[in-house]
Amino acid sequence: MKQTIIAYLKNEPGVLNRISRLFYRLNYNIESITAGKSKARGISRVTIICNHTDHYNKSLIIDNLHQLNCVSEVNDITEIPSIIREYALFKVKIESDQSKTFKKLIESNSATIIDNFDSIFIVESSGKTEEIEGLINKLKNYNILEIMRSGKMAMVESGQDRDQFNFEEDS
Repeated sequence: MKQTIIAYLKNEPGVLNRISRLFYRLNYNIESITAGKSKARGISRVTIICNHTDHYNKSLIIDNLHQLNCVSEVNDITEIPSIIREYALFKVKIESDQSKTFKKLIESNSATIIDNFDSIFIVESSGKTEEIEGLINKLKNYNILEIMRSGKMAMVESGQDRDQFNFEEDS
């Protein structure tokens, strides 16, 4: 069972280490973790996707996260309608005769070429994990030099924010 958690953490050294140690101690794997600034000063917003086996484990993770002094708020959004996306960059070398086909492929997959030089293209894409995986499979027909993927980012759908945690706005 996959669990999707949004946590608001104090932005201080070692916070992500404490989170990963907690999951290690509980013997759960973090499938994806993405962190960034939130709208509140000194607070980071983290999306954690993890795997476990049952409802007990689901509540155990949340309860243990609440006990960490670096955690301001935790929301389990697994059962709440949410948008989950990831971001990816690809560096691909193509042969000159593949240029047209490559550009059509990129366009048809809602991706964007953001840089190119000497038949090497950097492409960006965002979407559901299945869409990113699909693009990777299609790019295997070319010479992929490098791939960089973010972790999954989640946001509760509009109108579903029953328990949204409110922070003071940045000044």
